[in-house]
Amino acid sequence: MVRDISSGYISVYDSLQPSLKLNVFGFKKAKNYSIDKDGNWETRRETWWPGEHEGFFADLVTRNAFLTDYQPWIKKSGQLIDNVLKAQDPSGYIGIYDEECRLDNILNENGELWTQSRMINAILAYYEFTGNVKYLKAAKRAVDYTIERYEKSGKTYFQQPKPNGGGLTHGLTFVETLEWLHKITGDKKYVRFGLWLYTDYSKAEAKLTNIDCQLGCLLDNNRLFKEHSVHIVEHFRVIFWLYQETNDPELKKAYENIIHKYNLSQAITGGLVTDPVIQESVARNYANPALPVEYCSITEGAVSFCSALQKFGVPSYGDLIENLVFNAGQSARLPNGKAISYITADNRLVAKESKGFRYQVAACHSVACCNLNAGKLMPYYVSNMWMKTADNKTLVAALLGPSSLTTTLNKKTVRIREETLYPFENSIRFTISPSGKMKFNLMVRLPEWAKAYKVSATGANVTELNGFIIVSKMWEREDVVTIEFEDPVLIRRHISNSIYLQKGALKYAMKIDEKMVPTRQLNYGYANFDVLPADSAAANLIFKTLKVPDNTEANFERYNKLYVYKLNPEANKEYPFDTPYGFITGRFIDKGNNVEKSLIPVGSTVLRKVGFLESKWEK
Repeated sequence: MVRDISSGYISVYDSLQPSLKLNVFGFKKAKNYSIDKDGNWETRRETWWPGEHEGFFADLVTRNAFLTDYQPWIKKSGQLIDNVLKAQDPSGYIGIYDEECRLDNILNENGELWTQSRMINAILAYYEFTGNVKYLKAAKRAVDYTIERYEKSGKTYFQQPKPNGGGLTHGLTFVETLEWLHKITGDKKYVRFGLWLYTDYSKAEAKLTNIDCQLGCLLDNNRLFKEHSVHIVEHFRVIFWLYQETNDPELKKAYENIIHKYNLSQAITGGLVTDPVIQESVARNYANPALPVEYCSITEGAVSFCSALQKFGVPSYGDLIENLVFNAGQSARLPNGKAISYITADNRLVAKESKGFRYQVAACHSVACCNLNAGKLMPYYVSNMWMKTADNKTLVAALLGPSSLTTTLNKKTVRIREETLYPFENSIRFTISPSGKMKFNLMVRLPEWAKAYKVSATGANVTELNGFIIVSKMWEREDVVTIEFEDPVLIRRHISNSIYLQKGALKYAMKIDEKMVPTRQLNYGYANFDVLPADSAAANLIFKTLKVPDNTEANFERYNKLYVYKLNPEANKEYPFDTPYGFITGRFIDKGNNVEKSLIPVGSTVLRKVGFLESKWEK
């Protein structure tokens, strides 16, 4: 994270990306319409994009800054947030639109609630990091004003005569902001308005785009996801929260169907697949390692499943989040943070502009959302690593990795230091230091891939419950708990029938040597690249002829012995994706012949093959 924000493209992104220079949350507000040559009113789709981008940027700067204690960005975060508060309307409004086309006066396509929520979330994050109630009051005034306007007017938000883009339906995630304020204040008006907003969305006619998470669509278990992938996954957390708050049986069914449908269209590395022709839309595709995944949906999917993990305590959601972060997220960027792919795929032979700009590896795509969301991925992961139970008796290591935690249980301070090279090595050492002797539980999520584990904790009671390891004792300063997970090489079958290899939380890929061809030089030494195979003929053979041994389905454990993991003696423990941390070496079949090949973590590749067919399918 520190390298990304000090020397990666995100460190200068507000200078590279023109849409971040417009100050749309400032005093000069936008109109949501233009007048054509015949004097007719037309909706302007583009007005909300800069608002989205400014909100994303303020959020990622704030989270990255405070979670890493990076002082230059802590200062930058305050400047960004204070600039927004200076322009806050006397009514409390924080947004991008003139009064004549604001809130209940708005018509057709717009980004009103979407842009509001992105910036207000950044303000709430800044409040939580600083503890300054000025920022909470500003956020609360803004949201309360929005609620008041719709309650007084009785107008719809989503049921517009000419909805013609994605900004309107992005606005459902205003519910995320409502959830945050409800968590802080306990005021049920935020739940009520969230329910109203979701009902309004669900009643909107079919001409509204991005309706996959309307209640009627979710209750149809046979209707695969169809439209824009990032809308789909960001809307998940709306249903998760409203179900938790209401225990409504239809929302429960909607939640269950979300999980079912996502599993059907989930890539090997965890992302929601999209269609190669209808770019960014799922188009009712079942998952396939050749299908593209949008970076925005990687980040927003991880955020939504963090919400699900927090609410429902299902440990497999932690595995999915780690898959998205350590595999999908890292395989769609350069390890040094200099560029990312807007769209990537598990099996990727080429990444070039001629297939659409989204496939390039770029420091600044012409559309900014994915570059910004890539900068949000790690801080959102870190923000959700630790949780606590509502009874204040248990601290939960929900997502694993090196971290330091300071929190309170029953008004007593507890500090925990988590030392590990996870996910590259799978032993973890927790050092627990309460302010005084106190009894509580340390709960650690048990990863699905761990075939066994060993816990060392002097004087502790160790149990396992529902996919979590629970360590309980009277804790004293510098008490230590170590956990070692057994992490054999696993051969697994994807829903597409492709076979892939995994060790611990990491998925492995056969790297295709690449050449990076700059297509656009940017300021500060950054660039956009086409990425091509260094040897096209050899790369094509890997894709067409290389397979895994047949009959793997009959006895996976026997075939696991064909593959051996070896640590790379040149591994970089500071930046473990820069060079392959380790290799899985073993038997593959090439045109009927046994060959030995090595795979590396997918996050250490740009071009690669992750999913393999079995040799028995050769024609």
